[in-house]
Amino acid sequence: MNDQPLITIGLTCFNAETTIHRALQSALKQTWENYEIIIVDDCSTDQSVEKMSSLLKRHHQIRLIQHKKNKGVAAARNTIIENANGEFIAFFDDDDQSLSNRLSVQYQKMTEYQELVGTENIICHSARVQIFPDGSKKYEPTLHTSNLQMTPKGSAVADLILIGRPIGLPIGSMATCSQMARRSTYKSVNGFNENLRRSEDTDLNVRLGLNGTYFLGIAEPLVHQTMTSSEDKHINEERKNALEWLNNHKIYLERIGWWEHSIRWLDIKFDYLSGQKLKFILRMIFLVTQFPLKTTKRLIWIKMNRGGGSEINSKIHKL
Repeated sequence: MNDQPLITIGLTCFNAETTIHRALQSALKQTWENYEIIIVDDCSTDQSVEKMSSLLKRHHQIRLIQHKKNKGVAAARNTIIENANGEFIAFFDDDDQSLSNRLSVQYQKMTEYQELVGTENIICHSARVQIFPDGSKKYEPTLHTSNLQMTPKGSAVADLILIGRPIGLPIGSMATCSQMARRSTYKSVNGFNENLRRSEDTDLNVRLGLNGTYFLGIAEPLVHQTMTSSEDKHINEERKNALEWLNNHKIYLERIGWWEHSIRWLDIKFDYLSGQKLKFILRMIFLVTQFPLKTTKRLIWIKMNRGGGSEINSKIHKL
């Protein structure tokens, strides 16, 4: 009898007819033996479901759930959480590929750390190789992969995301496409925020942090992530969703004295990203005048969090 715990691979799909077969193949090639695959198609309008049909017929461990209307990736992931039989859930994206040892490596890392800290409230992300439309590649680190004894948890992670307060290097993103946790961990914070079309992963990580979750990182890039653009990724959509998830944490930011500064900082960030230089300069002058200490801290923290990033990118993985 297989004594491995069941892991649910959760694969969300929307209009991915050119990539979904490849993504599903990477799930089927996992060296971990005891797994199920739940695919949630979020009302695709292309041939995504047809592209999966041959694999669905051949592999009994795949279940397909189809949304009758498009609800967004957060809702699709919540459908996976609600229907998962596995003790663990590993999320895959419809245009990415995971290495065949991904489940095994993440499970081993999580169980080792559980023995160390005595809690199951753990989430694990791996680094990624990002592949851009022109064929170029970039190593994208994840959070704190260097020392198990200093794994960040709780409000320290929330503060890093919300206001940039450093927690040590390396610093990197915590993307859902490289994420694995127990189903109970997702359920403890009621899953993903379905009001968000973007930044739902950022919002989840803040809520997990405030719920005392430990964040484990793996330096090996277990996911090859295809970088694409869409309407949801437009700068205006990014800004709208960022404002919404920040508002979701207003009470906490007010409690630690950072709410007003955070809202103004968000405006500055998107002025910079959208190339509105005059607005950026004027808002920054105002912020320095009104909040000199907090603004100085954030600028210093940005530099601290970036420290070593270029060295990591060039030295650890030559792509």
